[in-house]
Amino acid sequence: MGRHLDILAIAQGTTVNWAMWGGSDQINSYADSWVASKLSNDYGITLNRVPINDTVEAVNKVVGEVQAGLTTGGSIDLIWINGENFRTMKQGDLLFGPFTGPLPSTAFYDLDDPTVAIDFGLPIEGYSAPYTGSLYVMAKDGDRVSDTPQDFDQLLTWAEANPGRFTYVAPPEFDGSRFLLTVLYGVTGGFDQYAGAEFDEALWAQNSPQVAEYLRALKPHLWRGGETYAPTQTRLLELFSNGEIWMMPAFTPNIAEGIATGRFPANTAAFALPGASLNDSSFTAIPVNASNPAAAMVLADVLAGPEGQLEKFKPEVWGSPPLIDRSLLPADMQQQFDQVEANYGLPLQELTANTVPIVNAEYTLRLEQLWEEEVVG
Repeated sequence: MGRHLDILAIAQGTTVNWAMWGGSDQINSYADSWVASKLSNDYGITLNRVPINDTVEAVNKVVGEVQAGLTTGGSIDLIWINGENFRTMKQGDLLFGPFTGPLPSTAFYDLDDPTVAIDFGLPIEGYSAPYTGSLYVMAKDGDRVSDTPQDFDQLLTWAEANPGRFTYVAPPEFDGSRFLLTVLYGVTGGFDQYAGAEFDEALWAQNSPQVAEYLRALKPHLWRGGETYAPTQTRLLELFSNGEIWMMPAFTPNIAEGIATGRFPANTAAFALPGASLNDSSFTAIPVNASNPAAAMVLADVLAGPEGQLEKFKPEVWGSPPLIDRSLLPADMQQQFDQVEANYGLPLQELTANTVPIVNAEYTLRLEQLWEEEVVG
């Protein structure tokens, strides 16, 4: 498909089926209200949100349809996706595209930025459009934590001096696995060495003992002496809210919500461990057999565009950090983003500047095994 005007003409008056994780009332509401209204009012497109429990369900649906010979007329037009699911579809020739070239929103992104150019080490090459940023950083109770750790050595020193006041979610729970990845980056010399599209077995063999050594050293100084861990992110947030722990790793929307609602201590602050904290980007992609790729492109553009990025950034809507490059926006739109950030309670641009992307998912799988066998076991 070529020009954006042609795409709009084809899409008008149609329905687009968007498969997306449906586990958050806030996110579902964003899709059902703002996104659906935008599509209907501006483009004459009806949004049909297809809720799923895990993105792999949508991937398997497409795989099954294509294997059954349904190479057009598929049941899914757009998928909220990243990581291994994107890799499976791109490497399996299951994606429509590249499709982002004609999208107006592309003008507001630095396409050389790994945050939007690479997905878990795999070059995107126009086969998905930017959707959400999710910063995995640290939160502290500012009344109890005066010296903010700047790296993992300092975090260990702080934990030793404040036993029981730090912990993380038990892997392989998603949030806990993210903490392990930050440790991998932080104690073995940084993200760049892991940034290739493929898992590096020799590099893992060389560096993984340092990760195990660090996690074992940290363990006795954790909440409850490291004998047990928070089973979920919800439980971790509770421990921070009630003062049992004074510092924790968490996603920025959770931190912003805790501050905005007053659940967290009054002087809660977020900070990044430079070069180790994560920018967990996710995207939207169009299956190769989509029934309505034109409307899927319009929807992807709405989600990636300035208005969509601004709306979901609002803490009362979702609190999802924008992936858009604000420096490329008109001045009045930049001011609107700045105002939301002021209300957000976190220095998001500063945090973002100190985060790095997620790498090939095999590193996370190996980290989970290492934690189970060499830290807990």
